[in-house]
Amino acid sequence: MCKDEKKKKMKKGSVRPVPGLSREAEERQLKEIIGIAQANLNRTEAYARALSEEYHDLVESYGPKDKEALAMLHNTQAQMRERQRDLIRCRKARKMPYFGRIDFKDSGASQEESYYVGRVGISDEASEPVVIDWRAPLASVYYENNTGTCTYTVKGEGVYSVDLKRKRTYEIVNDQLKDFFDSDVVANDELLTKYLARNKTAVLGEIIATIQEEQNEIIRRTPKRNLIVQGVAGSGKTTVAMHRISYILYNYEEEFRPQDFYIIGSNRILLNYITSVLPDLDVYGVAQMTMEQLFVRLLYEDWDPRFHRIRPIGKKDETACMKGSYGWFHDLEDFCREYEKTAVPHEEIRIEKNGVLLMDEASIAAYLRDNPRVSMQGKINMLNEILQSKLENEVSGKYVSYSPEEKKELKRLYRWHFGKDVWKGSIFGLYREFLASQEEKGKKVPFTENAFDLYDLAALAYLYKRIKETDGIREASHVIIDEAQDFGMMAYGALEYCLRGCTYTIMGDVSQNIHYGYGLNDWEDLRKLMLSTNPGGFGLLKKSYRNTVEISHFATEILRHGNFAVYPVEPISRHGNQVTVTKCENEDEMLAETEKNIRGWMKEGRETIAVICRDEEEAAMVSARLGEKLPLADSDPETASFTQGIMVLPVEYTKGLEFDGVLLYHPSAEHYPAEDRYVKLLYVAATRALHELTVVHQGDLTDLIAKPVSEEKKMQLLEQENQMRREKKMPTPSGGNISGLSGGRDSAKRPAPQPGRQDSAKRPDPQPGWSDRAGKLTDRTTDRKSTGDFAVQPGRQSGEREPVRCPEERRDAEKPAGQINPSSHRFGEFPDESILRPKGHSRIDCSVRIIKKSKTCIDLTSRYGALRLTPVEPEVIRVQFLKGPGNAFRDGYWNYRPKTPVNWTAKAGKTLVEVATEKLKLRMDKRNGALQFYDSGGKLLLSEKPELPRQIETGIHPATWTYFDWAKSEKLSARGNLSGDLERMNQKARYISFGGRNLRMPLLVSDCGYGLGIAAEKNVICCTIPTYGKYVYTDGSEQIDYYFLCGGDYSHTLELYRKIAGNSSAS
Repeated sequence: MCKDEKKKKMKKGSVRPVPGLSREAEERQLKEIIGIAQANLNRTEAYARALSEEYHDLVESYGPKDKEALAMLHNTQAQMRERQRDLIRCRKARKMPYFGRIDFKDSGASQEESYYVGRVGISDEASEPVVIDWRAPLASVYYENNTGTCTYTVKGEGVYSVDLKRKRTYEIVNDQLKDFFDSDVVANDELLTKYLARNKTAVLGEIIATIQEEQNEIIRRTPKRNLIVQGVAGSGKTTVAMHRISYILYNYEEEFRPQDFYIIGSNRILLNYITSVLPDLDVYGVAQMTMEQLFVRLLYEDWDPRFHRIRPIGKKDETACMKGSYGWFHDLEDFCREYEKTAVPHEEIRIEKNGVLLMDEASIAAYLRDNPRVSMQGKINMLNEILQSKLENEVSGKYVSYSPEEKKELKRLYRWHFGKDVWKGSIFGLYREFLASQEEKGKKVPFTENAFDLYDLAALAYLYKRIKETDGIREASHVIIDEAQDFGMMAYGALEYCLRGCTYTIMGDVSQNIHYGYGLNDWEDLRKLMLSTNPGGFGLLKKSYRNTVEISHFATEILRHGNFAVYPVEPISRHGNQVTVTKCENEDEMLAETEKNIRGWMKEGRETIAVICRDEEEAAMVSARLGEKLPLADSDPETASFTQGIMVLPVEYTKGLEFDGVLLYHPSAEHYPAEDRYVKLLYVAATRALHELTVVHQGDLTDLIAKPVSEEKKMQLLEQENQMRREKKMPTPSGGNISGLSGGRDSAKRPAPQPGRQDSAKRPDPQPGWSDRAGKLTDRTTDRKSTGDFAVQPGRQSGEREPVRCPEERRDAEKPAGQINPSSHRFGEFPDESILRPKGHSRIDCSVRIIKKSKTCIDLTSRYGALRLTPVEPEVIRVQFLKGPGNAFRDGYWNYRPKTPVNWTAKAGKTLVEVATEKLKLRMDKRNGALQFYDSGGKLLLSEKPELPRQIETGIHPATWTYFDWAKSEKLSARGNLSGDLERMNQKARYISFGGRNLRMPLLVSDCGYGLGIAAEKNVICCTIPTYGKYVYTDGSEQIDYYFLCGGDYSHTLELYRKIAGNSSAS
């Protein structure tokens, strides 16, 4: 069928009739849509299998030199990748087909229509959508509007008007319709309360169905302008931020890729939680880091982790208030202006021979003044170029004559007039000069050599960008900052200058500013900085969905002790147990009461529980004592992954998190004095609880809980204060603020536009092959194509933006030429699910049949292939494996040979082979070929998986898998881009290789005292997610090759790694 005929057919027959409203009719619809979803899944699975078979046929039928066959192979591979994405979406659609429904009448249609709304779109065989994706333009009607006339916007086309007749929300469990509700708001109070009453892990799966109007407006705001959101505790700030990323990637796929996002959080636990949730929203490969890590990233080659380290801001560091302030940033700006003024010559330039003026003072000053975003070195280089150009015009003029010697001398004289082309100073030395200048002004702050806190790092990054940089690197297109109130204006001033051409989504709650002295206590300065051209980009989330009424009342009473203005909280009416406050006689009784409460909650089925302590010292003590009685989850602030279980945390590390039950441990008057900063700290602790909140103390309870606030004391509301201030200072901007923020929900009830399409004169013609209706239901970008099942996003083509570069890529680019890892995947990227699932295979028999020992190695042959074990140091054994018989082992890039022979022994019994040096032992069960590594004392360090120790796929795209039995309690990390970086790998899948950089051996290290150096020259993935299997994956080679390093501790393991990998690789 030609495109025009298809378009006519869709226009003529694409109206979806309104289904019945009774339970029987809804059950019939559910059965029908489940049938469509199942058919789509079956069809997609069959197509995927056919593609796989076609691919294998091509591999077996054609040689590697057949160009036509290679082109067919690449095309088949691309289709396979696309179909894998289809499979993921089809499975989601089959599991939960939809959660909502809209009935409406389009102003241009003759009858009413109806569509269901789901996590992904579902279309029938005729490509007619029966369920639309929650991110599609039309789906916004479900979230944003009351019944009646309303509008929605299609990007690039304009605004459409419909008459919304009905919104219905469904509860579907195991393909059965449990209940449904008609409502003017999404998930009315009855259904919303039912969702919120569940445990946290259950609620996460229902979030898309319960997004509220004010949350949806923020999610769907354009990413091309800055947005600041003030959200009260429990308003869903973090959730909204994650859904916003998913929405942007769906609707702005041509402008934004996952690599274009940075997520900035205040601590690693919050970031680990975000990492665990994003894949469920179809978001992969988004970089996440703390603010300190971001500024280190922006120092590029100047940051040397061998000498420099990040230090936290001390609780008693009073100077942090000064260093984190906006005034401190302005002082830094002034210092740089003065430094530039003295470093760059301003005097006019004349040729001495004839007095010809090349550049005058005014033009030099104007250039310096008119380019505030160009670094000092960049200005120097450009001024030198301008001067050389003017000189060239002068000496080449028609009526002037200079001898060749004079020309040469003039060019030499003025080549570096304004300065050399590279700044030779030290950023760190310049920062010390700044601190000295501040001390002269009476603003002395302590300085620790080579140890830098957040605001030191912000200043250093600003100095790098403002003074030194010449070739700017595009870091990100959109930055999302969560818990934004925890960072002072010094950080934001530096960030806004350093990340050029970037837009921001900034989420926070100034009532939760636990860094009262230097965090944000209001948004005014940040609004002036970030929203100067977009005053309507400030929003409010007032409703709290987290706490029960009882917990919310308890937390509000704490907040009322403060002498500061706050934003109002509107809690959802959900009742629960009263907050209990228990007095104990001593520490032992407090711990016993804590254990008792936790056991009670666990018995009731509570899955996430937190014991919140004042500081890390107290948390460590409670964790040690409580761990003797109860199984505790990892609570290390740097490595903990926020999942089910019991966590013991200092209050600072609970920001952005929530738990089914919370126990506040020993909130004494000493820990929480009746001061404003501690009011906010305790308020944060109390508002982490979803369902249960208990306090235990020793009779010294803080007045913030023990003493009620006088009923006469009224809380000052920031919303009212700021509204009055802005009414005095500025007119209301056109477009206003986001509704549900400054104006509340009522502001959304604006006069409806005239029925019919708006801006139709400006709207481009529909894309070929699409009807207007298809454009309203999905994104109309030309990249999104109909598969017959739902919208699919094909892979990006050549010509797309360069990927964001990691901090050391710039440094590596300037190193002497060496072998480069050809992969496009950076360290830390999340692999596609199609890669994470190991290839299917027939039975793999690794049982040993032949053993052959030489002076340097031992070879063990099975039906599946040959395994070679080579002791290269007393603490190091190299493991290599090749599939099939008769193949020769490759030396590879890291072919380490010891200077002196290693003393080792080998012996074999009926079922066991043992290889030993003086420092380690390696044993293999001959029946399955799996290796076990022991230290010299006989302690088991690591085992390969007995059922399947290894797997290799050969052919044009070879790949290997080595399966390990990593224990749940084992802390496994990968060595990152910077030599001091360790990326925690538990319950994760990440690329641990370094695509696009000089070859460097990936390294895994364990707290059990060993390391694995993976001798692979392309992609390396470490996966510890049980769903996919625990393994190390490599591609680009048909050989498994790794070094087992028995270091005992990290420093010795790293020493062995550097020895094996070579200094150039391990640096």
